[in-house]
Amino acid sequence: MKEDREQKSEMRNQISDIRKPVYLNSYFSFLISTFIFCFFFLSSCARGGYVPDFLMVGGEKIRVAVLKGVRDLKIGGVSRAEAGGSSLDAQASKDNPLSVVLDETGALTINGSKISGSVASFFPNGETLYLNGRPFRGKIEVIIPSAKDFGAGVKEQKALLVVNELPLELYVAGIINNEISSKWPMEAVKAQAVIARTYALYQKKKKGSELYHLEGTVAGQVYSGSQVEDELSFQAVHETLGEALEYNGEIALTVYHSNGGGVTEDAKNVWGKDFPYLKSVKSQFDEDSPNCYWVLIISQQSVESALRGAGYSVYELREITPLYKTPSNRITRLRVRGGNGDIEISGEDLRKAVGYEKLKSTMFTLELAGGSFVFKGKGAGHGVGLSQWGAKGMAEKGYSYGDILKHFYPGTKLERLY
Repeated sequence: MKEDREQKSEMRNQISDIRKPVYLNSYFSFLISTFIFCFFFLSSCARGGYVPDFLMVGGEKIRVAVLKGVRDLKIGGVSRAEAGGSSLDAQASKDNPLSVVLDETGALTINGSKISGSVASFFPNGETLYLNGRPFRGKIEVIIPSAKDFGAGVKEQKALLVVNELPLELYVAGIINNEISSKWPMEAVKAQAVIARTYALYQKKKKGSELYHLEGTVAGQVYSGSQVEDELSFQAVHETLGEALEYNGEIALTVYHSNGGGVTEDAKNVWGKDFPYLKSVKSQFDEDSPNCYWVLIISQQSVESALRGAGYSVYELREITPLYKTPSNRITRLRVRGGNGDIEISGEDLRKAVGYEKLKSTMFTLELAGGSFVFKGKGAGHGVGLSQWGAKGMAEKGYSYGDILKHFYPGTKLERLY
């Protein structure tokens, strides 16, 4: 590992200034890597979906919450199952799955038979399990969480938690086409692979022995199993195998977003915590994307209902006024005036209340016209870290994935961990 780090350090020292794209050397390296990758990938396809060995290295496993708050589900492709320290007689094909239910007594049942314990683990009879028809690598655990695991009220709600545990590299391959498109320039796809891997490792270290390390939604990284894997996503994982970003020898928090609207945001302005490598930087290619500029028109009544639904005491909503903006022009605080008085709310909390998909960022202006609020904005997401569309634009101009990562996470180092 020491030799690997020294070699990577020497390689980074040879990278030119970020303004200078890498062309010929990257091109020949790409051809060689692509040839090797295609040999293994096509061979694996010929063997009926076998996972290439290079995706199984490192020994890192990641635990992802893929379902929460459910009472019943179907699991197919099962070779064996375990619960309460014992093996279960529970095999199932993809087309004839097991029925797993939390019954009225609070016990887990498989095809109507109660099992002991609060955790049931299911293992595949090939490479894939099928959860409610969707393919997943690795194993699946169905858990009855206790109140101490998720806070008061969870056990009383009798809700199941479903966790997918799988090799980290396979997880990264399943992330890419949910977060971006593997058909984007390969250097942008490789940058996404590195930050997805790094983010997962950061959360794994942070969560430790908790039931799962991260969620498979926008609350973590969007992950829906292996159904979106493809040749290009495997290639990006292969060409960045084991690589992660570090800052001062520690795994970095590589948050990212869809579109920075031309400039990213300082993490301190969004979450109140300073990270030396999560600073505001220019993202000049964002404006070339189709989702950079947007308009949202939403009625006063709808905004009022959304705020009340989020727990704010707002009645007879009259106006919303921005109070503070960051140097990047993102709104951090707003005053909400209603018939029952004023409250203050953060820009991100307003997005959460109205809906992240509707109010795409906090980089907006607003006015009240004809009983509706008109938001005119730029960008999409919280704005911190890498802009995915900005990375795409850099890759299209010839920048390497190392250049892209260096730009959006200044001060970090790209290290190969295994």
